[in-house]
Amino acid sequence: MLYSQAQWLLFFFLYCFLGWIWESLYVSALQRRWINRGFLYGPLIPIYGFGAITVLWITLPVRNSIALIFLFGMIGATILEYFTGAAMERLFHVRYWDYSNNRFNLNGHICLFCSLGWGTFSILMVKVLHLPFENIILKIPANIASFTSTVLVAAFAVDTTRSVQSALDLRELLKELSEHSAVLSSLEDKLENVSENIALNSVKFHEHLHEIETELTETRELLALKTALLNQSYKTALLNKLKEHRTRKSHLLILLESKTDAYITELQTLLQSDVPSAERTGLSSHVADLNELKQKLKYIDIKLKARKDKEYQKAVNIIHRNPSAVSPKFKESFYELKALFDSQYKDE
Repeated sequence: MLYSQAQWLLFFFLYCFLGWIWESLYVSALQRRWINRGFLYGPLIPIYGFGAITVLWITLPVRNSIALIFLFGMIGATILEYFTGAAMERLFHVRYWDYSNNRFNLNGHICLFCSLGWGTFSILMVKVLHLPFENIILKIPANIASFTSTVLVAAFAVDTTRSVQSALDLRELLKELSEHSAVLSSLEDKLENVSENIALNSVKFHEHLHEIETELTETRELLALKTALLNQSYKTALLNKLKEHRTRKSHLLILLESKTDAYITELQTLLQSDVPSAERTGLSSHVADLNELKQKLKYIDIKLKARKDKEYQKAVNIIHRNPSAVSPKFKESFYELKALFDSQYKDE
């Protein structure tokens, strides 16, 4: 059976919608809360639509053979899933589905179990599901089918544009957070290096450092805590969690700056004493490095305050819609954002 362009498009959107229903119900059951599953904002998951069209097209010559429908459907859908997943990870640095923990997987994008599922789905679709849908769509007048498919394509294009931009924004946020983490790690390593290689014997310095370290530990622990806001909606709870998280992170930066200042002051005191020229050069180098890292801390604080809550909301909402997503490239930053969503929050 050959279909018109409008009919192919209607089949595509139908299976995108059915895929969304299946994924949303399945993931919601696992998470025990409603999840509007998928990459797009609307009730469509394109991989199911493209998968269905691929299966329908490649199985047209073998519709009378269940074994060949299974084989062709499994191979075609698996190839589509692999290249779609690889392309999305390369573009957005996020793996929106991840089979790394499944046996017989390939780069986390496909696995044997899901491939067998595609084969089973192919038989179910071709032999059971598609027949009534085919009868309905073939009865739709050509002009109505053409108009409907055009409207759906326009809506799909708008949603895809918005969703791609949100995914790109998430990528940039992850990149920024990773760069900030690298600066903080570099600062900690530098301070540790100074402590190990230079005798900092001032009693006042050590007392001040102990106070800062105590407060730093408390702040880091608070950042790691998840506050349960059971009586709030998801959106309200998220906004409160964002405000709390950013306030504590800003305080962490202030404490690290104070710690850096304490080291710089102690090093400058040593420079004013009678030390060999070779050691003086090393001390000066440490002071310069710490001043540079201190400026980067101020820059991070500025960037942190410049980021709007809405940007964080969009990023966290993408993760919320895709609870199994991971980011191998920005692993720590991804989980920092993921931690902002608490499974105990209620959806609106």
